[in-house]
Order: sequence, then C-alpha cells, then structure tokens
Amino acid sequence: MSKSRAALNHLWPTILLLAVIAILVLAAWYPPPFLQFEESGKSSLLLILTAALAGPALTWVVWANNKRGLKMDLSVIVLIQLLAIGWGTLSLYENRPYFMVYTVDRFEVFSKRDVDVSNIPNPKFLDKPLTNPVLLFANMPKDKRVFQKFLQEVMFEGKPDLQFRPEFWSIYSEKQHLVARASRPLDTLRSARPGSAKAIDTLVNRNGGDIRQLAFVPGMMRAGHFAAILDADSGELVGKLNIDPWLD
Repeated sequence: MSKSRAALNHLWPTILLLAVIAILVLAAWYPPPFLQFEESGKSSLLLILTAALAGPALTWVVWANNKRGLKMDLSVIVLIQLLAIGWGTLSLYENRPYFMVYTVDRFEVFSKRDVDVSNIPNPKFLDKPLTNPVLLFANMPKDKRVFQKFLQEVMFEGKPDLQFRPEFWSIYSEKQHLVARASRPLDTLRSARPGSAKAIDTLVNRNGGDIRQLAFVPGMMRAGHFAAILDADSGELVGKLNIDPWLD
C-alpha cells in the first residue's frame, strides 16, 4: 500500500467523526443563534481540526511497507488524535449554552460551568432540553434586607450577579407575563434593522403572520447578542434571531 493510500484510509474515518461532531454542535449544542464562540470555544475547534488533519498527515509520514513497529506507530498516532479531538469536543460540550435567564431587561445565556449548582434549589433548573438552554427568570429580591445583602455581596464581596444565582431563579413560564410587559413590539425592531426584515418576516409567518402579536427583548451571550422573540400577550418565547437588538 502506498503512503497516499494509507493516509486516505486514515482520512475517511476522521471525516466521518468530524461530521458527527459537527451535527452535535450545530443541531444540539449550539443551534442558531447560539453559534457564537468565545476564545476558549475557538481554541477547542482549532484543536479538533488540527488533530483531524494531523492524524492522516502523520500516517503518511510514518508509513512504509514491511516497516518494523508500524502498527505501534499508527496506534500511537490514532490514540493521540482521538484524545485531542475528544478533549476539544468535551470542552465544547461543557461550555454549550445551558441557561437562558431573563434578568431585569434582557436574557443572558451562559454555560453550566458559570453557575454553582451544588445547592441548586429546584431540580427543574437543570432540566435542559436537547437543543436549547433552560429558560429561567431571575427575581430581584423584594425584601429590603435581602436586597441590601445581595448588593453588598455583589459589590463588595465579589459574589456572582443576579443571573448567576440559582436561589433567585424561577421557571420562566411562571413569570413570562412580566417579560411580556417589558418587551417591545417586533415591528420596532424590523423598522430599525431593515437588513434583517426577511429573517423577521420568515419568523412572523411561522407564528401566525401578524407581527403585532410578537414582541422582542434583547439577548446576550459572552460572545455576542441576539433578539429573543416573544408572544406579545403571554411572553412565551417563540423564536430567536441573530440580530442586534439594542435600539437605544
């Protein structure tokens, strides 16, 4: 067998593995508009692609018919390649958008690693759908003493802000009517973002065709932003668009 044939035989399984990872990333872990990677995510993708290309290339380098120890060389190459791809894939999985929390006037999306879930008060807060984050609502403390304690912890003790504190969370469906009140008409966003009119119209048509029945609130991730589209009356989340939602 020639070097090129050996490298090609290594390349096809690698491409198949990359295809499986791509499906998981695009369809389950980072569906639109969440396909926005921080530096760590970009580094993970780079590691995966580098390992995928390096494996067949190293096979081409070491291949020689009847070479003593060839099987050991190939085994080491494959093992290192799989470890690198596995490490990068695990990092993408652990940093996938897990929580989508409405806080004050916006949704904030972050990973499970950003929250201390060791004493989470409600198991439903971890009940993540396959392809989307868990929808939650962050309640600003109403008790004056609790509020003052919260401010002190955030401002002077370095503790996490409201959206990262499960003790202040509620299931979104229980509070979505409050989000509806704070939302803005979707036609306002359409007028302000004419370049995104087609995407907005497509979403409107999928949800009854009347833009007056839809509203939006901004959504934020560490790597970007998006518009969360709501039913204007109930506050139910009906879609997400990769559009700059900040109008003021």
